[in-house]
Amino acid sequence: MVRRVLWVLLAAGVAASAAGCELTRKNYQTVSLGHSADEVKKVLGSPRYESEGQWVYTRDDLRDLTKVEIYFDADKKVVGKSWQNPEKPWENHREGQVPTRQRPGDAVQGGA
Repeated sequence: MVRRVLWVLLAAGVAASAAGCELTRKNYQTVSLGHSADEVKKVLGSPRYESEGQWVYTRDDLRDLTKVEIYFDADKKVVGKSWQNPEKPWENHREGQVPTRQRPGDAVQGGA
């Protein structure tokens, strides 16, 4: 009986800790410029895609197009972040050093 109670408590603890690592707007807003990579993982969990200087988060539901990008400097500190949802553009947010992307069809400024 004691073992069963311990297993239930352990499962509840794992579920509670996993619930905190979720891609929500509240968790995104918790991430601040200057946070370490470890602090970001505590809030958002492991990224879906990771490259040098950038972590990308998406939701598991393929119909949800929300994408969060976290940008890091050489010391693995957050220097920028963005929340993008093409279905709800009024929610889009950018903060810090977030690279701008050229949209297809835009003319390149300058010239040779």
